[in-house]
Parts: sequence; structure tokens; C-alpha cells
Amino acid sequence: ITIRKRVFEPTSSRFSSSRSSYDKNFFIISKFIMLIYFLYSIVVPMHLGTVIGMIGLTIYSIGYVIYATAWITIAKSEKGKIFSNGPFRYSRHPIYVASALQFIGAGFTSQSWFYLGLSILVGLSHMQNALVEEQICAETFGGEYKRYMLSTPRWFGRRVIKPNENK
Repeated sequence: ITIRKRVFEPTSSRFSSSRSSYDKNFFIISKFIMLIYFLYSIVVPMHLGTVIGMIGLTIYSIGYVIYATAWITIAKSEKGKIFSNGPFRYSRHPIYVASALQFIGAGFTSQSWFYLGLSILVGLSHMQNALVEEQICAETFGGEYKRYMLSTPRWFGRRVIKPNENK
């Protein structure tokens, strides 16, 4: 991803400049919550020998596979193009969906209500940040992104129509 970071160039400058003060503050607060989440994860034990722990590990693993596949898709994408292959066929935000699954899976595996609560907060904050990204992508890519929005669910699902059918 570092090597191919130019695939983000069309939206990266708009991402920081077009956020409202609410969006910027929310973004900062969400990163602070994420910091607490990661610091707490150092000391919270994982309980893999229980049914709930194994369910959490399964949820986490599904999230990890989606997350890795989405980043591989991004790494293979061309600069200035909408990501619409791989998991981006089923979700406009597979990285956020995957992250939320990973956080919640880790929360279940820890069997700590506090950690699960932090996991849910981090997942929800990612979902809110995704909405801001959609606005930026719509401004950057125009009608092409709006067609993609019509054909691909925000979070997860199947295509309703193919993007080429709506031209």
C-alpha cells in the first residue's frame, strides 16, 4: 500500500480540506477512542477456550480476511479509479465493515464488557467516518461514483444492478 499510495491521490487532499468542523472533531475523538482501545488490548486477556471466545475468534477471522482482501484490491487498483472489484463489489466500505468485525470479534474473545463496548464504539465511529468519505468520493468522481453507490450497498450485500446498466 505504501508503494502504491498514489491510488489515493484523487481524494486525499479533499479528505482533509472538505470536512466540516463536526466531522474533524468526530474524527479526532474516534482516533482517541481507538487509542484507548489499542492500549487496553495490551492488558486484556483473550479467552479462546470458551464458546464465546471461539465465536469471537471466528468473527475476527472473517473480518481479517475481508480486510486483507480489500487492501490487496486497493494495492492492485489504478490511480484515479473507483475501487469496485474484490470486496468492493459487495460493499462500498469493506475495510470499515471488516474493521468493525475485527473489533467486535476481539471484544467477544476478551469476554470483557468494557472492551466489547470500546469495540462497538470504534466500529461505529468507523462507520460514521465512511459517510464523510462517500461525500468526498461523490465530489471527486461525480456520476461514476453515484452509479457505483446505486449498484453497491453501503455496508454489505449483493449488487442490485451492474454499474454499466445505469449509464
